[in-house]
Amino acid sequence: MRKTLTFILSFLIFSTVNAQVKRQFSKVKNSVISQKFHEIVIENKNSKKVKDCLNYNCTTDTKLSYCDDKSDENYTEFVELGIIKNSEIIVINKITYNEDSYILINQKECKQIELKGLPLKIENSNRYLVYNNPSTDNPYSIQIVDIENSIATILDEIILPKHIIPKRVLRIEKTEIYILDNNNFVWKAKI
Repeated sequence: MRKTLTFILSFLIFSTVNAQVKRQFSKVKNSVISQKFHEIVIENKNSKKVKDCLNYNCTTDTKLSYCDDKSDENYTEFVELGIIKNSEIIVINKITYNEDSYILINQKECKQIELKGLPLKIENSNRYLVYNNPSTDNPYSIQIVDIENSIATILDEIILPKHIIPKRVLRIEKTEIYILDNNNFVWKAKI
């Protein structure tokens, strides 16, 4: 039993360290053609809070509830922004003292994901790009999200090293991402 537990812990630690080591960022000397990223269009849904809670009934007889906590220790507020146009995805802004995040809900399937920012649509694809606006304790990160049939899935999350402060993402290809930093250097990494 002890050997099995030791093996599992060693494997998990090695996998985590190995995953961070594999993500290499290299400077790009050639110019990179920028893709177009579009803000998502959110249509108002007019949901009302009941006793400081947003409540959703799913078609699977399951309920989702997001309730405000106005305490000093755990302040959290949920604000429904609406539905992403041409989808069934509800967008909720989760506000805490330190940061905002966004919850995407497919009410039909009762599936939800939490993103570190509002998604930007990548040209004519089902993929979306999400930047975070980190608090001082957290690193910059970029999430790549796929939305198909009104179900959102996080495909990858790229944690940027401290020396790369992103100005914007220039391009996302099938296996690489190109990032322009605040010093106007272009970096690429595998995704």
